[in-house]
Amino acid sequence: MVDKNTTKSSSANAKEKTTHADDSETAVTDVCEALLAKTFSLQLATVGEQDYPHCGYTPYLMRHDGESGARQFYIFISELALHTRDLMREPRASIMVIEDEQDASQIFARTRLYYECNAIEVEREHNDFGPIMDEYQERHGKMVNLLRQLPDFRLLRLQPVSGQFVMGFGKAYKLTGPALNEFEHSRRA
Repeated sequence: MVDKNTTKSSSANAKEKTTHADDSETAVTDVCEALLAKTFSLQLATVGEQDYPHCGYTPYLMRHDGESGARQFYIFISELALHTRDLMREPRASIMVIEDEQDASQIFARTRLYYECNAIEVEREHNDFGPIMDEYQERHGKMVNLLRQLPDFRLLRLQPVSGQFVMGFGKAYKLTGPALNEFEHSRRA
């Protein structure tokens, strides 16, 4: 019996090698953008009241900042959730967008994107709230319309301050440049 988490068919392995064979910045950018396009939730790590980290997940919307072109991540989360209370008290967070296990050719080397972020609330009265939530609903479906009616839900912008993109073993890239959209090959985290 073949363990699907450690081995895939030779055609799947060939596909993985083809996808990641070219380490040019264009190819790396394409893999990163493809990951963001097909992933609808992110992993979220926050700092708890006793300084213990909390982890969770939430659906997200990614937009590019109009001036710099930098990625901005938007999450719509309830005040009842522990990570929301954490972010309202301590706005520093880490996020990770990671390849689905079912799509990974190697469980130990899943493609992933990390950011350290600052969380900033987008108030319901702000001009951007409606358009952002319309995009969020378009991406995540009708349930968002119901959640928009609930007063305990907050829209937060997660603004990256540093980041790293990993495509597999030996293929880690520090995100650099003013918009954190340039890939600098790295040998360590």
